[in-house]
Amino acid sequence: MFEILMYPLLFLTLFFEVFLLVSFLERRFSRPLITAIPDQYIPSVAIVIPCYDEECTVAATLASTLALEYPREKLSVFVVDDGSTDATLANVRAYMANHSSENDRVHIIAKENGGKHTAMNVALAETHAKFIGCLDADSIVASDGLKKVMPIFAHQAIAAVTPGIHVREPSTLWQHLQNVEYRLSVFNRFIFAGLGSAFITPGPFSIFRTNVVRELGGWRYGHSTEDMEMALRIQEAGHLIANAPQAVVHTATPSTLRRLFRQRVRWTYGWLRNAVDYKHMFGNWRYGNLGIIILPAAIISIFSGMYFFTRIVLMGLNGAYSMYERYYYAGFHSKFNFDPFYINTSALWVLVWVSIIMILVLISVGSSVGTGRRTPPASTPLFLLFYSLLAPLWLFAAVFRAIFKTGVRWR
Repeated sequence: MFEILMYPLLFLTLFFEVFLLVSFLERRFSRPLITAIPDQYIPSVAIVIPCYDEECTVAATLASTLALEYPREKLSVFVVDDGSTDATLANVRAYMANHSSENDRVHIIAKENGGKHTAMNVALAETHAKFIGCLDADSIVASDGLKKVMPIFAHQAIAAVTPGIHVREPSTLWQHLQNVEYRLSVFNRFIFAGLGSAFITPGPFSIFRTNVVRELGGWRYGHSTEDMEMALRIQEAGHLIANAPQAVVHTATPSTLRRLFRQRVRWTYGWLRNAVDYKHMFGNWRYGNLGIIILPAAIISIFSGMYFFTRIVLMGLNGAYSMYERYYYAGFHSKFNFDPFYINTSALWVLVWVSIIMILVLISVGSSVGTGRRTPPASTPLFLLFYSLLAPLWLFAAVFRAIFKTGVRWR
């Protein structure tokens, strides 16, 4: 059974990586999507900062929003406190007391805890802006972020634009690993958008057409992943989602393995539950590349990750047992000889190494697209070594929870 699945999955993995790289090259050398917006077309934008227990970061997030290079009279900010139990609301009010000149465009709303989607919908009901964006209260947007995003909306079919998201001040091992992962995500998001196949509008600074969001009924719970659910609903309705990787946002990421594990279980669980809700899009030609390629590939990637992890564990146990038997009967020999003649050059290992090289290339391209630097982060080798072993663990946990519908906690 293992042998039957192994080669097809390796081939699909390599094929998908090459497909993404070719798609990138095709898009890179085609006419740019971004065009200049006429001076008379500078639409009003409302940025919503939903926050729950973000007392340490919300002030910096608000400051970066107010520093956006955009006509003052066209930009409004809604800080929606979703029933925080800490000093989040007090810190926002203290910040505004020291920046009273901004009171005319900053709206502070306090409500009972109901989840991020309810906080977004409160602001949606209050704003008259033509565009509405979300900025998580642990994220910092570059001052030119909005200028990089808004020109893309000159294309009327586009209902949302996502930014280039990077890790904010990585310090722990786990954050440095995520720093590499986010570079790869910058590449993936850029290509998926180019293929008309983005399936997530992440919280850090995704911008939407307000009328489209209202027509679709606002944000929903989405199994604790409202950003995935909204993206699927937007494209189900026939709209497009674009990406502006030069619109740089730095977001806080889990600093410990426990927090990282919990976050990724929630993300994967939400994706699987939303996939069930939107199963009619899978394999459906009506939804183009999203339905035919990207959504099926996303599901296959989850189960292939679980498969390869299981195979590696079984091979490791088998190798350990063989080594034990050899030492038990022949004794321990500390002498080590390396002979390149015995390097494993089977088709399996050739495919594995080619796949790893392709991942390195995609990480480098993601760094180039998002930061202009082609050199991947220094922690890339650790990412390749550890993430391939860590990720399947939260995949197993998420699949278990999705099957038994146990739900997940946000924190």
